[in-house]
Amino acid sequence: KIGEEISKMLKKSYPAARKAPPTNQGADDENSSALPKERWVLQMMLQSPNIAVACLTQCHHVGPGNNAYWPNALHPLGLAKVDIIEKMPSSAYRKLMEGIECMGVRPSSTTASSSSSSSSSSSLTTVVDLGACPGGWTAVVRRCFDDSRVIAVDRTVVDSSLMKDGMVDFVKGDAFAFEPPERTLAEGGGSGSGSGSSSGSTSNDNNNNNDLWMISDVIAYPERATELMSKWCEMKWASHMIVTMKFQGKEPDLEELDRAIDIVRNLGYDCRVKHFFNNKNEVTFMVSEKKTKNGVMGKVRNNDLEVGIVGTSMFSTL
Repeated sequence: KIGEEISKMLKKSYPAARKAPPTNQGADDENSSALPKERWVLQMMLQSPNIAVACLTQCHHVGPGNNAYWPNALHPLGLAKVDIIEKMPSSAYRKLMEGIECMGVRPSSTTASSSSSSSSSSSLTTVVDLGACPGGWTAVVRRCFDDSRVIAVDRTVVDSSLMKDGMVDFVKGDAFAFEPPERTLAEGGGSGSGSGSSSGSTSNDNNNNNDLWMISDVIAYPERATELMSKWCEMKWASHMIVTMKFQGKEPDLEELDRAIDIVRNLGYDCRVKHFFNNKNEVTFMVSEKKTKNGVMGKVRNNDLEVGIVGTSMFSTL
């Protein structure tokens, strides 16, 4: 309501002002509209009916999505509304949703069918969930991006509803030893409760099909999280990663945190780290392949996240 009233007041002062033209979601589309060069956020605090404190801040693009800015008008106070009403395998699902909202991108696909495991698709995206049990993060992917196939890796099986999902492959094994299939295997559907090995076929030629995501909320020492991301970045196994680094004791290991960031960036990836509202004694890494001047590396593309597809914006934009 306050925003609406301010908008009405500004329109009186600037009657010639018009809303910015909408931009297309596909950043790689040659026919997409140009993105605005500048974005600003106006924040106001009412101290009394007659006194207000205002702050006008320029937003800086942090990526990888075209709408991933800081500060972000869609996330007041840096918060995204990520609660899901229905029952989820674990409450940790909120951390992944915050990470996806913050990155502003989603697992991409162009043509997909998720009705059954026998359905064929030319461009399903594979999401590898390391340390998946009980299945909160896998459930988010299947609920919000039902055209994505999930490989759930853990020593213990995930929730029964996910084990029955034809688009979820459960692999019993060590999350740190798992090697993903080459990205061309993202075309197939899952086999539900079928078991697999702790290692899959790999290939150095990972730029000939869709992107592959790796997500991990596995409980481990910070050094292990660094080793995991280092391995995946060096092998170029994933185009995007969301990984939590969990700390021991009361103080975060800032030295190991900085070391992990440097390693990831030196291996050709962009890296952003945040302590989300739903993080405890941990931080979340958001990693994506660096874009070249002419677009994204190979055929990997950042699919912009539609507003509200994961969580919902706290309020509508003016």
